[in-house]
Amino acid sequence: RDCTVAISPIARVLISHQLPIDGSVYEPNRTMSYLTGKTRLAFLCFFASHIPITLMIDAQAFLPHSFFPQIALDVVKWYTNTFNDQLMTPPYDTWFSAVVGCEIFLQLPFFFVAVHSLWTNGRSVDGSGWFRTACLVYGSHTATTMAPILATIWNDISAEKIQKAFLFSVYLP
Repeated sequence: RDCTVAISPIARVLISHQLPIDGSVYEPNRTMSYLTGKTRLAFLCFFASHIPITLMIDAQAFLPHSFFPQIALDVVKWYTNTFNDQLMTPPYDTWFSAVVGCEIFLQLPFFFVAVHSLWTNGRSVDGSGWFRTACLVYGSHTATTMAPILATIWNDISAEKIQKAFLFSVYLP
């Protein structure tokens, strides 16, 4: 209760004056600008590249290997042998398979929607509408799943530092 009493006046001032905490000037009708130019292209490439990666690489930790062409299986085998990625090496941890299942059923559909929205250059990709909300949900989900993945890589005693650094760069979006 004492803590609430001490914080409440500060919170009331910030809320009543609608002052942003970062010190910038508050503009009540300001939204993010439309995604255009290089920013739009970067988002488009990011989401488009994740479609085949999810379908051909990541999904191997969730679906039976009989679903995949031999070349996809060979790529993952080479990758796991070269970079010592224990998460993508069978048998897969149950928690990791569950995370990949969420990627397939939650993130993959969003990748298609995001690519379509960014490709068609419609008003649906401004900073205030459904696309922003969908990106926030995607980002929150991704950040949450990264915690156990990065902790597992960090604590893997069989991986060398350079392998861990590479794996961090692969898993971080």
